[in-house]
Amino acid sequence: MNTYAEKQISALAAGISLLEGYFTELPEMVTDLASLRQTIGISRIDQFPRVGNDPETALKIATSLQTAVVFLDEESAALARPILAQAEQVIAADIRVRIAPKLDGIYVIVDPEATRGRPVTDVARQSLEGGATVVQLRDKLNDKGDILKSARGLKALCDEYDALFVMNDHADLARASDAHVLHVGQTDLPIPEARDILAPTQLIGNSNNGLDQALPSSRQSVDYLAVGAIYATTTMGKSGRSALGPEEITRVKEAVTQPIVAIGGINQTNIADVVRAGADSVCVVSAVTFADDPESATRELVNLYNDARS
Repeated sequence: MNTYAEKQISALAAGISLLEGYFTELPEMVTDLASLRQTIGISRIDQFPRVGNDPETALKIATSLQTAVVFLDEESAALARPILAQAEQVIAADIRVRIAPKLDGIYVIVDPEATRGRPVTDVARQSLEGGATVVQLRDKLNDKGDILKSARGLKALCDEYDALFVMNDHADLARASDAHVLHVGQTDLPIPEARDILAPTQLIGNSNNGLDQALPSSRQSVDYLAVGAIYATTTMGKSGRSALGPEEITRVKEAVTQPIVAIGGINQTNIADVVRAGADSVCVVSAVTFADDPESATRELVNLYNDARS
């Protein structure tokens, strides 16, 4: 074995040792990593600083280690790949759990067909100025190249306001735009296939027409559950859905662990009931995007949301 390969294997063993320190509360993961390190032939390395509970650093290590596997013999590499892949998945899930609480407050969907002819970026900026914490791009009108351009602009805008950017429907555009979140419906790309396309730390949310859909969704790797339509609405193709009522939010909230996003017909007159029912985030379209002043409309919703939560 040449000197360069020896250095790579030593670095691999050191990285595995660091990951053992991260997984202190998952003994099975620690056992697998320790077994892998011992297979490589190097004992635990204690002179390196511990990763502790820092998932971002741990993820970088787990990802980089997978590139070093090529320097192992065939048998060791076959053992290492699934263990390191599992470690990456677990760490990424930890990161998503830390991001998910940002789904709190007013969630605005911007759609070029529902902005009264105004650019989606203009409406999004005004909603963010008004205090929106999440912005989703929904575009059934334009070609993917144009949608990607809008998505990248909205992602940069959301980063500026420390808000979450959500890409609707398209896992490939979510990945290409580095969206924080992908949102899919019940008949869109299945969650496992979407997860394969996305970066490990990108969140997935999905739409649910009540508890019957929310329960199986919650058992998949979704990071939030949208529930609606709560009230009758003609926006976003939901005119054919029966209104669930805010009581359904409570039913779903009590049955799942993921954050709940309420959607459908929510405006200034009924948002308080939705929040009191247990919604973590309230998704609106026309209440903001059809308003003469989206910033003021959003600010009013934010105030009503906060009052209902207090």
